[in-house]
Amino acid sequence: MVASIGWNPFYKNKKKTVELHLIHTFENDFYGKQIKAIFVGYIRPEKNFTSEEELIKAIKTDIAFAEEQLQKPDMIAYKYDQFFKE
Repeated sequence: MVASIGWNPFYKNKKKTVELHLIHTFENDFYGKQIKAIFVGYIRPEKNFTSEEELIKAIKTDIAFAEEQLQKPDMIAYKYDQFFKE
């Protein structure tokens, strides 16, 4: 996943939020479910965008960076959910 924690200035939010973007495609949705997340890195500070296209481009860049980081040997366990097995 990649996540945004902040005010999301492009949408002029009045409250601080946490938004998760799941990289993996799942067959089912998560509405009404509890999701566990581990934050293992930092990509960039929050910023405002001049257009929705610019925002989407930045999110895609963030996803590409996260996917690259998840290929590193010390991140493989996070990538494959090995910490959430109960």
